[in-house]
Amino acid sequence: MKNSLLTLLALLGIVVQGAWAQEPTVSTALEPYITTLSNRMVYKFNYPSTSVTGDPIVLSSLLCCWAPETLPEQDAAIESVHLYSHYTVTANSQCPTSATSTTADFMVMASLFEGYERDEEAPYKSIVKRSIVIMPDFEGYGVSAGRVHPYLVQAATAQQVVDALTYGLQLYGQLNGAYRTLPLADDWRCFSLGYSQGGAVALAAQRHIEQNGLSNQLHFRGSICGDGPYDLLATLRYYLDDDGTSYDATTVHRQDQVTLPFVLPMIMNGMLVGHPAMSQHQLDDYFSQSFLDTGVIDWLNSKTMTNDDINAAWLSQLDNGTATAGDKTYPAPPNMSEMFFKQEVPGIIWGAQTVAWARLSKIFTPGFYDYLKDAANFTSVPAATGDAYEDMHHALVSNNVCTGWEPQHRIQFAHSRGDMIVPYSNYLAFRDAHPQGEGDMYRIDDTYSDSDHLKSGTTFLVKLGTDFFDYFQWIDAATPTAIQTMAAVQSRKSNACYTIDGRRLSGQPTQKGLYIINGKKVVIK
Repeated sequence: MKNSLLTLLALLGIVVQGAWAQEPTVSTALEPYITTLSNRMVYKFNYPSTSVTGDPIVLSSLLCCWAPETLPEQDAAIESVHLYSHYTVTANSQCPTSATSTTADFMVMASLFEGYERDEEAPYKSIVKRSIVIMPDFEGYGVSAGRVHPYLVQAATAQQVVDALTYGLQLYGQLNGAYRTLPLADDWRCFSLGYSQGGAVALAAQRHIEQNGLSNQLHFRGSICGDGPYDLLATLRYYLDDDGTSYDATTVHRQDQVTLPFVLPMIMNGMLVGHPAMSQHQLDDYFSQSFLDTGVIDWLNSKTMTNDDINAAWLSQLDNGTATAGDKTYPAPPNMSEMFFKQEVPGIIWGAQTVAWARLSKIFTPGFYDYLKDAANFTSVPAATGDAYEDMHHALVSNNVCTGWEPQHRIQFAHSRGDMIVPYSNYLAFRDAHPQGEGDMYRIDDTYSDSDHLKSGTTFLVKLGTDFFDYFQWIDAATPTAIQTMAAVQSRKSNACYTIDGRRLSGQPTQKGLYIINGKKVVIK
């Protein structure tokens, strides 16, 4: 009897574990998530997309919308849709679908969907704020947190966030006024927004929308991109060469220094998982063993340590010789003080902050460092050859969002000249690739901040929903033609069929099973 009971319990355990381990499925309706905000609603949803390796994947997103308790006028409607791509995060707790109503960045973004009464002195303010904001988790976060995040793999991430936009709007249309939601105005407009990593994704999303003929369907107007890494080689060249005087700004940065060291293994790891030429290479082709021995890869893979947590761990290794993360202790490598040093920088809000900076000559392997330092290696772009350094060079260039396309919609750039993490050279790389369009197809605001990256990001995100309405208005002034209604968007999606795990079918399903058709579960018998 005892053995039978143990066997039964074991089988039940297998069943329960199997239930816990189930892959996420595509949502057939928006799930109310934060319902306590005045005049606003926040939903979660899972949507079908394509992974960085080209396989079907289910990803997650927030959808936030203006939902007024009292209508300011009878014909009030949603007038703008914002596709917001988030900045670099290292912990799953920082991704959009982990947000709470008191999360700092969520509170900042909430100003974009709070609604606003008509004001003849600020007419565009109501257009911007009477909105839906779609905030996708990037692959590797949210429901896909078990996967490696393909950091700065631009084309794949752009497709994924645009998939969130189209699927989220389809689910929103099914609410039909529930939870005080409003219809989209016939002349609604769509903007792509983001800062830092999100700024680059916002630009890549515009490229994806334009190159795939989605502009009319999505009423797309253009993008607002803040301090984004549009050109990864330009970013690395700054770390290697800047002496603190670049771009008419005086900073404490010096040659051979990286001011946010964890971004480098994130970049290299993104190339390893996201580019076919990189499959034969490994992180230790590029990073010294001492740098890897700090524990940084464990910390990034855990998805439990925030940017500040990783910085604190390195500071602890510098000061105390060890760092503790979770239940594991990481001793500092013997040459810790050669690789890292402490730097005082202005805090995001006030005071000074102590951060761990690194020396590139010590954290890269000697061979890769010498390759990067030799300017002769960058007179042309190598093909994928099997050589670790040339293949990385090739992969980094392939994720440049400055070249290889001509924008069809306006882009408002904002970039601090004093940014030491994502330098101003990223904007200059875009300008140099499109010399005829400055002031007409795109423009730059480099006056909103002279601060480093994190403080500039706070300024950018706060102003996005409070002061930058002229950005949106300038973009919208170049109104595209052939705008379609939301009904047309929904009709285009009406025949889209997916398996329950997110794979899109080329036509109607022909085999028995459970499918998602037009956002609804359908059983084919």
